[in-house]
Amino acid sequence: MQGIVLCFKPLPKGAFRALLFLCILLCQSTLFGLERYGAIEIGGKGVKGYVVELEQNQAHIRYRDSYNTAPQSGIDSNFILSQEMINHISDDVARLKKALLKDQNISEKELFIIASSALNKIQNKPALEASIESKTHLKLSFIDERQESMYAFYGSVPKAQWRTSSMMDIGGGNTKVAWIDEKNRLDFFEIPLGTVSTTQRADMLENNASFEANCLSVIQNTLTPFPTAASKETLYTSGGIFWATAYLKTNGNLESFVHLQKEDFERVISTFSREPMHCSDDATPNCFLLHYYGAKNLVAGAILAKESIEKLHFFDHEIYFAKDGTWVIGWLMMR
Repeated sequence: MQGIVLCFKPLPKGAFRALLFLCILLCQSTLFGLERYGAIEIGGKGVKGYVVELEQNQAHIRYRDSYNTAPQSGIDSNFILSQEMINHISDDVARLKKALLKDQNISEKELFIIASSALNKIQNKPALEASIESKTHLKLSFIDERQESMYAFYGSVPKAQWRTSSMMDIGGGNTKVAWIDEKNRLDFFEIPLGTVSTTQRADMLENNASFEANCLSVIQNTLTPFPTAASKETLYTSGGIFWATAYLKTNGNLESFVHLQKEDFERVISTFSREPMHCSDDATPNCFLLHYYGAKNLVAGAILAKESIEKLHFFDHEIYFAKDGTWVIGWLMMR
């Protein structure tokens, strides 16, 4: 991290302390060798399990699995997570814990459960915490939008490009954009729309317009009072819709970094806006993505990505999907 001073705007005490010791944490990995962790992420789109290896400042995802539970869909207008969704989430977490411990040989003391910023807003956190603890005997941690932006930046952007890059992470419930500003501080903002929440809001509009038109209306109304992001050379992206876009572009042959352009998002929109495809199995990328995400979420997410990138003028720069980029890696590095 030579040349970068990690000076941040006011943060929660725990997060600020983690930032102060980021250099130490990164350097320690060279002394202690390979570190192997299990992590279970509860996001707006679903529940995901990972095996992450950290070694000499490098992070690699060696295993991943997920359940498309769509926790965001269980949050009502008063930010209460339904008991039915709490049960679904807890069951999924318990299944992933079993797989990580028994199939992936992760030690329970190296397994962590973290809820993303999409779940941080719920008013009945204790109910979710208690349910998960009763089924896993592990504690649940929550992070807010600022922390998730910070973790996603360090978990997605290559270290050599921290100064020259921005990061965009589209989750199920919100979108985060982060970058290091001219004073070497990590700055960020949140767009209160994600893949699932855009789908939900578009479906609630009572008119004769198409689903795509309703998505566009929801997004453009939200992006009107839009902050200005720092102008950078490169945008690194993470999140399900970017994964799906890269997967479709490469016919399922993802590399570590996939270059993305406007037409790639337009292809997702046009592909999944058509009449329902008839898929008997997941042999093709189209059918795999359709079964995994659903057509509406793919269309809503691709429109959200395209409109947000366009609003920020990032299509003028290089855009990459980071295959192993996720805020969970940043969280593990800085815990």
